[in-house]
Amino acid sequence: TIVNKYNSNCLKMLKVIEIENIKGIDNRKFSLNILPNRPSLLVAPNGFGKSSFAVAFKEMNTRRINLTEENFHKTNPALQPRIYIEYERPDLSLAQLEATATTNTICKEIDHFVINNPIRPKGVGNQFGRATARMEINDIVLVDRIPENVNFGNQYKLVQQRFGKNAKVLPSLSSFLSNLKIVQKLSENYQALEKANGMKIQSRINSIINEINDQNGTADILTDWITAYKLNDLKKIDFLNTLGNLINEFNLSCNLETKSYLVAIQLIWLYNNSPNKFKAACSYKNYQSDKNRFEQTLSNFNSTWKGIRARQIGGQLIVKFPEAIHISNGQRDILTFISMLFRARKHLKKEVSILIIDEVFDYLDDANLIAAQYYITTFIKDFKKEGKRLYPIILTHLNPIYFKNFAFNNQKVYFL
Repeated sequence: TIVNKYNSNCLKMLKVIEIENIKGIDNRKFSLNILPNRPSLLVAPNGFGKSSFAVAFKEMNTRRINLTEENFHKTNPALQPRIYIEYERPDLSLAQLEATATTNTICKEIDHFVINNPIRPKGVGNQFGRATARMEINDIVLVDRIPENVNFGNQYKLVQQRFGKNAKVLPSLSSFLSNLKIVQKLSENYQALEKANGMKIQSRINSIINEINDQNGTADILTDWITAYKLNDLKKIDFLNTLGNLINEFNLSCNLETKSYLVAIQLIWLYNNSPNKFKAACSYKNYQSDKNRFEQTLSNFNSTWKGIRARQIGGQLIVKFPEAIHISNGQRDILTFISMLFRARKHLKKEVSILIIDEVFDYLDDANLIAAQYYITTFIKDFKKEGKRLYPIILTHLNPIYFKNFAFNNQKVYFL
C-alpha cells in the first residue's frame, strides 16, 4: 500500500539519526525511516531530549559541529559531539554521513534548518532591590545579503540591428522583463538560454529570420505570416521551444504564440551578450518577488498597531519585532514562524534537506495552528514540485491527534 501511494519516494528514506555528546544527549540512535515530503511528528515528553536533538542540528555548520559552551554535554568540552545520518540516495544506495567537532560530510549532501522559539528574556536592572526583566523577540534575518540592483539594460536597438529589415515585428521586452514571475522562470532556465545560442541552433534561427526579412507589410501582417508559415519551424528548434513555451504560458502577447517565440529569440541574444549581468538582474528581481510575497503573507496576520514588516537594514532584509508585551502571544508565534519558514526556504537549496521544527507548534492556538500547518504543507508541496526531498521533522510533546486535520492528513508519527 505504501509503495502504491508514495511511488519511488517511499524508498528514499532518512533511516537513522544518531547523536552523541550534545547538550542533554549522551548517545542516542533514532532508527526512524522517515519518508520524504510529508510531516513527521517526533513525540516525546518534556525532558526526553527534543531540544537537544534540535540543538545538534542548529550548532552544525557546513564544516563542523561548533557547540556553544552551554550546549556541551555535562558542561564538559572534552566530550566530543557527533551526528551520524543514514539515508537512501536517489539510486537507493545507502549514504553514511557524519559531522564532528572537526569534520562534516553531512552538509556536502544535505541542507538543514532549525526553527525554534526566538523569544528570550532580557534583564533591565533592578527595582526596589529585585531583578527585573522583559521578554524580547529576536530580530529575524530573512535575507543575509540583498542582491545588487542590476537592470537588464535597454538593448532594443542592438536587437533590431541584429534582426534586420523587419525588426518592427519584434515585441518589446520591457513588459516581459518587468514580470517577476517570468523572470523567476527564466532564472531556472539559464542552461536553455545558453544552449540556444549554439552555432547550429542560431543558424536555424537566422535562416528563418532571413525569410522574415524577405517579406513586406506591417508588423501585424508579418506576425500573421510567421504564424502561418514559420511558427512550426520555430517550435521544432530545441531550447528555443523551451523558452517560447515558457513565455507563452503567461499570455502577455495577445494570446499569440508567435510573439512568445520572437521574445524568446531576443532573450537568448540578451542573455548571451552578458550572462553575468543577466543573472544579476534576475537575482535582484527574484529578491523583489520574494520580498513582495513575504510582505503580503505578513500583512495577512499583522493586525497589530506596531506595524511589523520586513525592512532593508545594512544590506539585509530583517523583520524587527516589538517588545513581547505589545503583541499577542498567538500573533507573535505565527508571525515568527512564518518569518523563519521564509528564511528556511532561502537556505534549503540542495536536492535533499532536513527541516526541524522544535516545539513551535505546541504553543499555537487552534486557529494559528491550522494556519501554520497550511504554510508548512505548502512548503512541502513546493519541494516536491521541484523534484526535491524534504524531511520535515516536528518535535512535540502533544498528543499527535491534536495535529490530525485536513492540512496534516498524511502525517507520520514516531513515539520516541
